[in-house]
Amino acid sequence: MVGKVELKKMYHKNAGDTERGSAKKIAPRVTGVRLKALKVLQTMPKGATGSVVTDILNEWLYTVKPRLTELAEQGYIQDSGVREKNERNRNEIVWTITTKGRNYLDG
Repeated sequence: MVGKVELKKMYHKNAGDTERGSAKKIAPRVTGVRLKALKVLQTMPKGATGSVVTDILNEWLYTVKPRLTELAEQGYIQDSGVREKNERNRNEIVWTITTKGRNYLDG
């Protein structure tokens, strides 16, 4: 489901028409960022933090990090158990691609 977005997960349970409309409008972009993030992690055997993926993709942090959470929920990436400090000296998860993620990208 990397290439598709489940719209119901992109807005609140009792969302109004404007929230649902916004989710529908942004869905293709979210899907693209998710796929790009997965491809970045495929090239990094030791994994990467959300900040590193964000820098590589030249995207906004709050666009990338939710996509990483979605990929993890879908089983395409996983928390490596390693933490690295970011530029604010806070710990971040180091994400690694899973076999499912590699298989998805390999087609």
